Amino acid sequence: MASKFKPDPGWLRLQRERYGPNYRYIPPDNVRTAGDFIPGIMKSMGMEAETRLSEISAVWEELAGKGNAAHARPGRWEKGLLVVYVDHHVWLNEMKRVVSVPLLQKLQARFGKTAVRQLRFEMDPDL
Repeated sequence: MASKFKPDPGWLRLQRERYGPNYRYIPPDNVRTAGDFIPGIMKSMGMEAETRLSEISAVWEELAGKGNAAHARPGRWEKGLLVVYVDHHVWLNEMKRVVSVPLLQKLQARFGKTAVRQLRFEMDPDL
């Protein structure tokens, strides 16, 4: 949709003097921020997993709950599969049985159904 706003001719002449005769006015509705390009760039560089994992980690305690977040953390993200690392086998079983469905629903509500399609719980390899 074209913008109905037309810049002032005097302002446009000033911009052409400042930036050269090929200066072209871009209406505000066609302007994109640098943040609009970052997901595509990260994906093209093979860094989509790191980006997605950092987004999930930023809100992990809010989505998983304080008690669960104390014993589990987002570990890996692989094309819709979120692997959650858990610090103890008792918590691993509890997370699988009780937390997996509500947590998946919260993640999908927050990030979209295609972003996190499945959860898998594993023992934390760093412990």
